[in-house]
Amino acid sequence: MHRYLLKLGPLTVYSYGAMLALAFIIGTIWAAFRAQRCGVDKNKIVDLIFYILVSSLLGARIMFVALNWSYYAGHFPEIFQIWEGGLVFYGGLVLAFIVSVWFIKNNRLPLGKVLDILAPSVALGIAIGRIGCFLNGCCWGKVSYKFGVVFPFKGNPPAYAEQVYEGLISKDALCSLPVIPTQLYESLACLVIFLFLLGLDRFKRFDGLIFWVFILLYSTFRFFIEYFRYYEPNFFFGAFTASQIISVILFFSALIVIIAGNKPRRRKVE
Repeated sequence: MHRYLLKLGPLTVYSYGAMLALAFIIGTIWAAFRAQRCGVDKNKIVDLIFYILVSSLLGARIMFVALNWSYYAGHFPEIFQIWEGGLVFYGGLVLAFIVSVWFIKNNRLPLGKVLDILAPSVALGIAIGRIGCFLNGCCWGKVSYKFGVVFPFKGNPPAYAEQVYEGLISKDALCSLPVIPTQLYESLACLVIFLFLLGLDRFKRFDGLIFWVFILLYSTFRFFIEYFRYYEPNFFFGAFTASQIISVILFFSALIVIIAGNKPRRRKVE
């Protein structure tokens, strides 16, 4: 739970940003390795990941700001302070997917094969990135005295600051109330998904299966973990978060593609 990894005068290295950077570096190395094994130009994959980096950060920030516009409307300069946290994974995933399809088609790369190359890197990247969320104190869970962890006041982590704002703790409190470490649960879940996708490689029946299985598994986990995450009372249909609605859409989309892709092909009779 250290928001800052290093401070040297005016230079501050944020743990959140450092873990995101580490996630993209390791994800890029892994994707380049897989590309070489699959016979795809690894240099093109590295170029693609640069586009993914920019578009995912942009999409994730846009969605976070949109969902919290009531706050950012009065704090406009803070929109650009992404090192403080405040990214929605699904916003980044959607925009990165659109940009990736454009890049893949524009460079005449095999769409399904490239998506399969990237999928394990995405799962591994989330596993690393969520550790950054934990260190930063964002994306925290609901208060739980049985399964919770506390965030110390040092650095004013979001979980601590929110509880002070809500009057749950005093501004002189040494730490937050114990909250469920949903960041670590998601990190562990994505690590398991990463390992599962690697094992699935040898059994896939069509290009794109690895990617859509990742979408299926992650959306399922994300739907249920949302029930344990802290949110201000701003739900859709009175009961669901935006991420849960997107999870349902992605789950059924992935399920349809997987079923269609695994249907036996009829052989042409000559």
